[in-house]
Amino acid sequence: MSEPWDENQKFTNPLISRNLVYFIALADELHFGRAAERLFLTQSALSQGIRSMERSLGAELFVRNRRGVQLTDSGKILLGEATCILQRSERIARTIREKASGSAGRISVLYSRSGVHLGQRRLVEEFRRQHPGVEVVTIAGWSAHNVSELRSRKADVAFVRTPPDLPEIGCRVIADAELVAVLPADSPLAAGETITREEFREQPVVMWPRDHAPEFHDRIVEQIWGSAAPRISSLEPDYANVIDAVCSGAGVAVLDRALAELAESAGAVARPFTDPRPTGEMSLAWLRSDSSPLVQRFVEFVAAEAGHPASRRRRALGHRRGDNRR
Repeated sequence: MSEPWDENQKFTNPLISRNLVYFIALADELHFGRAAERLFLTQSALSQGIRSMERSLGAELFVRNRRGVQLTDSGKILLGEATCILQRSERIARTIREKASGSAGRISVLYSRSGVHLGQRRLVEEFRRQHPGVEVVTIAGWSAHNVSELRSRKADVAFVRTPPDLPEIGCRVIADAELVAVLPADSPLAAGETITREEFREQPVVMWPRDHAPEFHDRIVEQIWGSAAPRISSLEPDYANVIDAVCSGAGVAVLDRALAELAESAGAVARPFTDPRPTGEMSLAWLRSDSSPLVQRFVEFVAAEAGHPASRRRRALGHRRGDNRR
């Protein structure tokens, strides 16, 4: 059990009586001089504290005589309980301080289904490693669902694609992935090293439903088709089915580069667009009204980690293992 004093001799446990601490120290030492020195007190201050406690309890706790100091029966009863009281109060005080500082507690994090290759899990695992007192609960979702869960306070923070334009939602971009064209293996467009937007716009397109990630969907359309509408041949529920549809010849698709590499392993062909290269963001979102120290600590941690040069290099290189859903 640690002493309830800091290096400046300041009492650090507000949940217990100083006199109880005085009692435990004297019961341990059975010597006023040593107990007072241990507590950074004068002997007279220690004696006054003990006598005040005895008056409050209506019982003597120590026998003082020429042979020294001894516990009375009442003192022995108190000592058996006092140490447990002090230890438990120290645990409670420590837990409260940790929670108030954001270094302990529980936080729920929603993953974006396409965020694996953009580093979201690596960020969460590093947060867990550096904050062992925090329980991090993770659930996979899609951008629109994640924003809805945030707004209903069913989650604390969420990874989403293009940030939603909502005043109550705070967002920080943590990655910006290149988007590439994914083509059937026998597509004539696969012959070139790059593909122009004009060539791509003429093709039937496999996409996912806009309501899964409206802002991300619109960002893709704007960068590839401009004000025109894509000629959609098939709407698929997730990236696995988008890739399968492209491989079967249903049309072309636009995917993050890492997911396009996954598509290539399934038999499709990936080609970059000509400049300017289209991109798709990954962001961390939270409720601006959430004043939780733990949420703020997580947001600040992710922002710092995502901005680190090593993190930027990892995202630029991409990950060979891509999630096949959004």
